[in-house]
Amino acid sequence: MTVRELRERAAAEAKAARELKDKVDAEGRGMTEQEANEHDKHVQEARRIIKEAERQEELEAVEAKLERAEPTQSQPAIATGERIEVVPDGFRMHRYGDLRAFSGPNADVNAFRSGMFLLATIGNNARAQQYCRDRGIELRVQTEGVNTGGGFLVPDEMENTIINLREQYGNARRNARIHPMTSDHTVIPRRTGGVTAYFVGETDSITASDKSWNQVELTAKKLGALTRMSSDLSEDAVINLADDLADEMALAFATKEDQCAIDGDGTSTYGGMVGIRSKMIDGSHSYSYHDFSSSMDNWSEVTDAALMALMAKLPLYARRGAKWHCSPQAKVACFDRLILAAGGATMRERVDGVYKPQYMGYPIEEWPAMPGSDASAALNNKIMFFFGNYAMAATLGSRRGITIKRSEERYIEYDQIAIQATERFCIVNHDIGDDSSYGPVIGGLGGS
Repeated sequence: MTVRELRERAAAEAKAARELKDKVDAEGRGMTEQEANEHDKHVQEARRIIKEAERQEELEAVEAKLERAEPTQSQPAIATGERIEVVPDGFRMHRYGDLRAFSGPNADVNAFRSGMFLLATIGNNARAQQYCRDRGIELRVQTEGVNTGGGFLVPDEMENTIINLREQYGNARRNARIHPMTSDHTVIPRRTGGVTAYFVGETDSITASDKSWNQVELTAKKLGALTRMSSDLSEDAVINLADDLADEMALAFATKEDQCAIDGDGTSTYGGMVGIRSKMIDGSHSYSYHDFSSSMDNWSEVTDAALMALMAKLPLYARRGAKWHCSPQAKVACFDRLILAAGGATMRERVDGVYKPQYMGYPIEEWPAMPGSDASAALNNKIMFFFGNYAMAATLGSRRGITIKRSEERYIEYDQIAIQATERFCIVNHDIGDDSSYGPVIGGLGGS
């Protein structure tokens, strides 16, 4: 019997004793002789099993130490092929291959601490729970007023890694303005006009004017991702467990955030959010895009002249920080094609000898969420790409960090545990121009 199984048995005995004690206390009486004997029996059995688990754990530690030679170097890691022995936080563990999510000089330690948190919460491992308590890693549970299903808030080491990865994977977080939300609904002021200067006659009073404002409303929506892992969680694999889960969660959340920012149509599929491509062509924002001629309904037909006409519509205040925003496919079929026709990358487009994708001096931002095909009139009367400063056009409200929950029942037939991760956020594309003035981004509308 494993140490984990023994500790689970001990916990079950202690729980039985507690339930008996609580029952008697609730009835406001003392235990009968039979109840006292039963209570003591559970407690004694729990103590016996705990001692057995401790002996088993000690034996396994001695056996493991005998199986491997002591390291002769002072470095914390010894490369042994794909299996690397590491000593994070005083514990001798193994990492299998390179880490994908955690990086930096403390990558192994941060991954190990995050893995022990997962082992404590998801795996209900008593040793991992004690490790977390000893080192101040809170096994705290988050509950929500609107969405009643709570969960464990991941530790800072893991959340910081997920945040960094989301910014790496996701274009929305990398380009939009990020606004931390302290409640599910937040209103932020938006300047719509400024003070005006007037010529004044000798006897005339100065005409008063004030800044004008409206507001942008952010309402956080709950986004969840569900995955599963083996119920046989090993302490030896906690580093890779944390690394893999952080990577998967970050990619899943970043992908959906980008889809909401670009193609959200206001339905539940996108959490009620409206994407920039959808909003530009909703009939109320005709100055948000440049209408290409009917002959330009795919990327291979777009010309330099058409793109410069689009650029000319961008207001001067949005030129600083402006980028081209397109799909990887559009970057090759449109922008790279035009750059190649002009003689390829110039010295201006090379920084430290590395080519930085840009067109007309402005960077090219590749969004996998943007249209990946222009075949069969897919872009007729649709936004093919856009140009401008997206941080001025959109705000991403971040309500809270990542929360995880577990379920042992969902995939019980596979002997696997279901892991649910959630976050709360919203994206509002609030400044894209209207029917009379241009905004900080200009879209390219495919011809019909």
